[in-house]
Amino acid sequence: MLKRVFKWLGAIIAVVVIAAAVFLINLIWFRPWSLNLFYDKVFAEVLFDHPELLSMLGLVEQFGITSHNGKLDDESPAHQQREFDRWKRDLTQLRQYPLDRQTRSQTLSTHVLDWFLQMQVEGEKWQWHNYPVNQLFGVQNQFPSFMANTHRLLNQEDCEYYLMRLDGLPKKVDQLLDNLKVREEKQILPPRFVVEEVLKEMTDFVGQPASENILATSFKTRAAKIDKLTEAQRADFQTRVETAINAKAYPAYQELIDYFREILPKTTTDDGVWRLPDGDAYYAYCLRENTTTAFRPNEVHELGLREAARIEGEMRALLNANGFAGQPIGESMDKLGKDPRFLFPNNDKGRTDALAEYTQLITHATERSSK
Repeated sequence: MLKRVFKWLGAIIAVVVIAAAVFLINLIWFRPWSLNLFYDKVFAEVLFDHPELLSMLGLVEQFGITSHNGKLDDESPAHQQREFDRWKRDLTQLRQYPLDRQTRSQTLSTHVLDWFLQMQVEGEKWQWHNYPVNQLFGVQNQFPSFMANTHRLLNQEDCEYYLMRLDGLPKKVDQLLDNLKVREEKQILPPRFVVEEVLKEMTDFVGQPASENILATSFKTRAAKIDKLTEAQRADFQTRVETAINAKAYPAYQELIDYFREILPKTTTDDGVWRLPDGDAYYAYCLRENTTTAFRPNEVHELGLREAARIEGEMRALLNANGFAGQPIGESMDKLGKDPRFLFPNNDKGRTDALAEYTQLITHATERSSK
């Protein structure tokens, strides 16, 4: 009797395992049966393909999943192409779900996701038309910022992950250089002022002692708040971090510096994407991607000119009525900001009145937007 029970129990377990395996295989490698699961799949694919993003969101640590915190994003051209291939596959699968079988909420989500995936697929043609290293948000300034502000430091394991990411920086930079060289082959180089700015930024970054670098100082400040670390452990980690900065981070940055010094003579001062291959078409794509509008670039420009003239006319009438007639608008606005007639007093009553005024403006805007 006991053998029969175990036999049935084993059969049930086998069926459950097989069913789970079929479900997971379908979810991961094929189009999921459920549309909601498909949404989740697309989201999860992006997250688990970008460990830095996964760290930033902090969604999976609560389930004990932490290994991504020791990894960096792949910057290689091959990885970039794999992403475009995945977007194309996801778009094809999304369009296999009939719209007439979707709820109102699903239809809206499908349209939004379809637009996003379509824009990514169209972007494959323009994947080299940007500058991964630039003065505003390039890899070279995002990495220190990410390590100082996003990489979590709550325990000893997080400290080890911090070191793993420092150790992984040379590989990331090598991948980045491969990406930059593809652009160079396609005659896509940043404008001269961008190269000059990033060269100064990177030179300053490597020109300070490791102990004074933000990668070391931010680690020291945050590690001091980890209660379960002893002073000896903190000192050991600090030494390892500073060693990694000298041995890994600085040489990697020096590679980037050498490359940008090499291309500096090839750069030009005719800034603007119009100078890139098919630059006008790329600009039109960027306009659609960033605004969702179907307007052509010249139509947007003309609309901007009309709106600027309309708003300036309304401002002019208000300024004239308040004693600023005949004065340039810029000069009038400076004076307006200092005119006691239009300022709340710097006291409790002034603060109360200001909050009341802003509350009224928000209420008015909300009422208008609901019509």
